[in-house]
Amino acid sequence: IDGSRLAVFDAANIGSGIALSCGQHIATKVGNALYCSARSMIPVMRNSYVYFEISVSPSTSVNGPSTIPMRQAVDPTTLLIGLSTLEMPLDTLVGAWKGSVGLCSTGQILHLGRWLSSASEENDGTYSGNSTVGCLVYLDDNSAYDSTEGPNVTVDVTFNVNGRIVPSSACDIGGIMGDHNVSPSHSSQSQSAAGGDGCPEPTLSMVVPKVHELFPTVTLHSSGTSVMCRFSAEDLLANSRTEIGALSGVVVYAVDGSVVLDGNEEDEFLDFSCSSQSNEDFFHGKLLCGDASL
Repeated sequence: IDGSRLAVFDAANIGSGIALSCGQHIATKVGNALYCSARSMIPVMRNSYVYFEISVSPSTSVNGPSTIPMRQAVDPTTLLIGLSTLEMPLDTLVGAWKGSVGLCSTGQILHLGRWLSSASEENDGTYSGNSTVGCLVYLDDNSAYDSTEGPNVTVDVTFNVNGRIVPSSACDIGGIMGDHNVSPSHSSQSQSAAGGDGCPEPTLSMVVPKVHELFPTVTLHSSGTSVMCRFSAEDLLANSRTEIGALSGVVVYAVDGSVVLDGNEEDEFLDFSCSSQSNEDFFHGKLLCGDASL
């Protein structure tokens, strides 16, 4: 990993309506723009399993007349969490641009400008305040193939919400969101073969131009929504391969290159002193910010 880049949000790659705090670990929507996205400073490693998490701040109430019930600031349409290349504009939804994908808090997946629903009614992938969304990524350079726009590679993406795997997306529930210069993928490719290995299929397989890096990305919609990045092994909340959808025996890295799971057959994560911290602990400033608060 380049020593000049840190495992935090990149101040040079955030939308104009986002403020960073707590050493650039926390991104908060502060402006009036419709959509504001933020990318990590470090891309995911290639040809390796990489895992990261994004925690959504505990829901807070919006002030109103005492006779009206308080509503939650974090609602089902607030944010998306996923991956993008540097080609994606920061004023659009992650997943609306080619080479990007996002899991919305409604449980829908946005990919190539199309909304996809989960194949499972039991685990619909919805999340809200005080949730943590995990993402396991494998960018496979060995899958490269030529296209009219140059070589492409496939990327397997497995989302989980609070340790529950989001099943493969199987149903297109909406049209393309406008013209975002989206080209059809070579394959929405084998959601394939993972099932036979005792590991769930990836939530989605997508295509990315080989020349581009892929970055963890969030898109915030509602003003005041805050998220925290967990890009180092010691900050992760998941505890096992089962929770993140990792195959037995494969090495899994965090975004900063630290080892989350080594090559043995053990299901449990390597032991880190911070692994028991909760979302609430973080957003009260106990993990990285000392006594600071949002």
